Amino acid sequence: MNKIISKGFSVVLCTYNGVGRLEATLNHIAGLNVPQGYTVELLLVDNASTDNTSSFAATIWDELRVPFSLRILKENRPGKGFAIETGYDAAKYSYILTVDDDNWLDKQYLSKAVELFTTYPDISVLQGCSEAVFEADPPSWFADPRMAKQLVVGGPIDEPGYFPEGHYHIWGAGLVIHQKSWLELRQRGFSFLTSKVPGKAAGEDSELGLGLSLLGQKFYYSPELKFEHFMPASRLTWEKLKQNFDTFGYVSYYFGLYAAVLEALRNGKQLNALSITKSVLGGLIKQLRLMTVKQHAAFWIKPQEEYYQLLLTEYYSRLKWLLKLSVRWQQDASIIEKWAGPLVLPKDN
Repeated sequence: MNKIISKGFSVVLCTYNGVGRLEATLNHIAGLNVPQGYTVELLLVDNASTDNTSSFAATIWDELRVPFSLRILKENRPGKGFAIETGYDAAKYSYILTVDDDNWLDKQYLSKAVELFTTYPDISVLQGCSEAVFEADPPSWFADPRMAKQLVVGGPIDEPGYFPEGHYHIWGAGLVIHQKSWLELRQRGFSFLTSKVPGKAAGEDSELGLGLSLLGQKFYYSPELKFEHFMPASRLTWEKLKQNFDTFGYVSYYFGLYAAVLEALRNGKQLNALSITKSVLGGLIKQLRLMTVKQHAAFWIKPQEEYYQLLLTEYYSRLKWLLKLSVRWQQDASIIEKWAGPLVLPKDN
């Protein structure tokens, strides 16, 4: 996968049945100011759509008469993890910018990214700030800042600047990385474990963050990188929010597996089914104990629209996914060991 990297931006946009969302998103991408000396391409990854997404996007792009190219890539395996790999692997240019199909980029996004990379030459990962745009008035629970963060509104950390040490939980929306970083991870055998199940589009961004952190790369958050995050009314229901937290339970299983594998690699220990289960369950039990007996009982007997209900949705979901996914722990652990092992083992091993 050795490539000659050209100076520019590969904008990767993954979508599933995006006809109802893409027009505004493509309009904003078309309006980007391209920094002098840089080339831009848009890679639209059609992830098993059934609504003519590809032809719709091509028509819109042709009508916009944009001075940079659109490449449409088909990824027929359902799951955002597959789509991201397809888009990133096809990227031609020095920076990869990830855009979701409900993200509306500020026209200065690319220029600000170049400015930040120039000002802070030690950073390899840039994260922007999103502002919610609502189709209808948001529900009252959205005022809780914890909810906004779960829906990728605001920034991934509280203050602008470098991410704290050990913090690798980045957001895919508006993310800018060096293409060479992705190539290095892929050459080591990196492949997403999360987001490869239909309807579970979460976790792949933090997996990427973990990989980049093990490469020793630095992350930076700037509110000068602005984009709007469109929120349709159908997304802002309590039931939909609970589904999101169920998905977080699925993701949490994998990060428990990552933690167990990395700890074993660092300490020279052998993994087995019991150690994996103990590692994943250990953290979960600690969190379950933080909730009161009353909250546990209310979750089952008298559910309410309160934040603890969402946390318990995630925690109980972890138990479900532990049972479903642990049957393939050896296969998944071997993927992690292949690419992460050389990065965490002592140099003299």
